[in-house]
Amino acid sequence: MVRRFVHGLTAVLTAATLTACSNSGSATPPPFTPSPAPTSASGPADETTEAADEAIAAYRRYRQVIDVMTNSGGSDVKGIPSVATGVELKATQNQAATYRGRGIRTIGLTDVVWVKSAKVGPPSEGVITTVAIQACYDTSKAKAVDANGKNVQQPGTPTRWLDDRDLQFVDGSWKVSNGRNRGAQC
Repeated sequence: MVRRFVHGLTAVLTAATLTACSNSGSATPPPFTPSPAPTSASGPADETTEAADEAIAAYRRYRQVIDVMTNSGGSDVKGIPSVATGVELKATQNQAATYRGRGIRTIGLTDVVWVKSAKVGPPSEGVITTVAIQACYDTSKAKAVDANGKNVQQPGTPTRWLDDRDLQFVDGSWKVSNGRNRGAQC
């Protein structure tokens, strides 16, 4: 944006200088034709869209890693640090410990019905580093079972969830940093 402003200001000053220095004797300045603003393939709108798209893809990976962790009964946790950071990393590690401790695992996968960016943070030092997303996911094809394979899901547990998550761009990748979900008809 600064580059466009400086470019536009330069064009205006050049036109004013040419008008003032003209020897044409005419009191009418030459017509001013502003040059078009430079276009950039990575302008602010494109950066915002790109950050949102990358955060959405990261959220989908996060849901897949959570499925791997829960299907393993909390023992396969190697993927968690690649998709979660901060509060979310700790919460997911605690969830894995609970699954291991109680001998619970899931059978089936979560279906992400839809996901969209809710807010793209302002650039920090020229880079967008935060995106808030909202998603709807369905757990109707997954169930929690104990070590004997007995269903341990409480009656009335929702199968559709509205998920609000914050993502941060950390160490070159998008990771879920915080959030919450709630049963909802989405």
